[in-house]
Amino acid sequence: MDAKTLAGKSLFFILICLFVAAFAQLFGQENSLTGVIVVVLALMMLGQDLSVRPMLNLGGLVAFTLLMGLGAYASVWCGNAFVGAAINFTVVFALSFLTTQDLRSPMHFPFLLGYAFMLSVPVSAEDLPVRVLALVAGSVFIVALNVLINRNRHARTCHDGIVSLCAEVSSCCTRVMDGETPTSESLDALCLKLRGSMYDRLRRSFFSTPGDRRVLDLVSSLHMAGRAVCERERDPAVLRSLRTFVDAVSSYEKGETDMDDVRATADRFLMDCPDADGVLTASVVSLRDGLCALSSDTGDSQTVDLRDRMRAMARESLHTDSARFTFAVRMSVVFTLFAFVWQYWDLDNAKWLLFTTVALVLPYVDNAWRKSAMRLTGTLVGVAAFAAVLVLVGGDVGLLSAALLVANYVYTVLDPKRYDVMMVFITFSALIAASMASPADEAVAERVLFILLGVVAATLANYLVLPYRIRDEDVSMGGRYLALSDRMLSHVRGSLNGDRDRDGETVTTLTATGLSAKLHMNVETNQDADAGLFLAHLDSVLSQCSLLCSEAGRLSEAGRLHSLSMLDGGTPGDVSGLTDADRSYAAVLSATLETQRSSRMLLSRMVESRSSA
Repeated sequence: MDAKTLAGKSLFFILICLFVAAFAQLFGQENSLTGVIVVVLALMMLGQDLSVRPMLNLGGLVAFTLLMGLGAYASVWCGNAFVGAAINFTVVFALSFLTTQDLRSPMHFPFLLGYAFMLSVPVSAEDLPVRVLALVAGSVFIVALNVLINRNRHARTCHDGIVSLCAEVSSCCTRVMDGETPTSESLDALCLKLRGSMYDRLRRSFFSTPGDRRVLDLVSSLHMAGRAVCERERDPAVLRSLRTFVDAVSSYEKGETDMDDVRATADRFLMDCPDADGVLTASVVSLRDGLCALSSDTGDSQTVDLRDRMRAMARESLHTDSARFTFAVRMSVVFTLFAFVWQYWDLDNAKWLLFTTVALVLPYVDNAWRKSAMRLTGTLVGVAAFAAVLVLVGGDVGLLSAALLVANYVYTVLDPKRYDVMMVFITFSALIAASMASPADEAVAERVLFILLGVVAATLANYLVLPYRIRDEDVSMGGRYLALSDRMLSHVRGSLNGDRDRDGETVTTLTATGLSAKLHMNVETNQDADAGLFLAHLDSVLSQCSLLCSEAGRLSEAGRLHSLSMLDGGTPGDVSGLTDADRSYAAVLSATLETQRSSRMLLSRMVESRSSA
């Protein structure tokens, strides 16, 4: 680590300490822990782009934080442990279900940790308004910091990512013309990275903008074009023309040329290469029209009323066969049980069971044993370090405070990523803080005992209470994604029959976007070649279906009947009477139907793989 990085992290740590101190000074010492929660939420949410519709995001964040604060107050002061258990279950289920999205961004963790802290440090009725004000002010700070840091990040990522994809497709064309046989590994990795940044925004479709889906369509089109080059297309004339086109797209994304040049090179490809691979033709048309729509912000922008977006998301989310539902039930049951044990029998140190539950109850059972083992290892090392400090400094509060400050500074500077190393610092800090309030050796030993008990109980809960695996979700969501692509093909049929349903197309696309987002995160976390290719195929189908719906009205009568025959599975007849536009449309439709058939086979392999596992 160089001196500049060390200085930056040191300054960052100082700013965090100053913020928590200022927060406690402004809202009282009873809310100093609230300031810590705000900092944790702010840091964890920096990976999420809240700059899109910041006021809507602020409203959602305020709702979550107030649910934490008011729920904790009601649970502690209701005067009945059973009523408190009902409140805890409701709050934890809501927080778990609404904030659980994927494995890369465990947003449920800071909210549930905050709720556990607020249960542990409740406020009286007189102090409740100040805590509510502190939570609202903290939410404003979180969104403001996020907007400040993330502004324009999305646009930069998209432009740079598409330029990189264009360069890779162009390179594949060159290598094939040189007699090489390139693989699609680099292309797949680039698409995975760019989709990851896009899906951070599309995790909830109503937080995105209408152009977001179009950008995903561009990525999908480039991906499928690159795979077609690597796997099938060998005509040098086609490859040269394709390379010219993607280079024009790259120049456009860099701001070096205008949309007219992109459109001209696309039209030249379609004119000069009528016998090109169908996927290539479909990709070029999709890229041309998608970029035109983004540049003019007109046409089928796929906008829909916010309420329709939320209804579409809700319909897809409310599946009991989903990780978020099973996880919400599992977390709620275990958390509520441990909170009841703590509150009903007044076992003060039993509150440590809550923190262990939040850390170790997981959405999926995959690697649950491994994480529990790492938690146990980190906890034991943290306890040993705590015992050593206690031997050296005794119960001196000043020296314990200094040890706590040093430990947190080292943690900030090192920024450990391994879970067991993180647990060493977390356990050490927690025990030091607990000893400063209650330094009795028996209490410390009791806390450690409850932590170890929580590790065992939470691990067992992962396997016994509605266990769920990533592969199960891939198959379940894959089936729903395939059904949505069938629905989009029915929209194509409706458009060919002169009965286009634009609202239906938009809602279907929004729902598919959410499914695609979740599947993408699963593939990134749990590498599965079939699932990754299945996802790329169906992303391409959705993209091409949107194009086919919009272009259906431009066909001649012969072209329309020819396309309907293809959708019905008929054998293509005489195409001599078709116009160039009809032939281009038929090529895209043929590639789309073939990709859809391939997707069905991939899903069947995924089902067989799960059954044999």
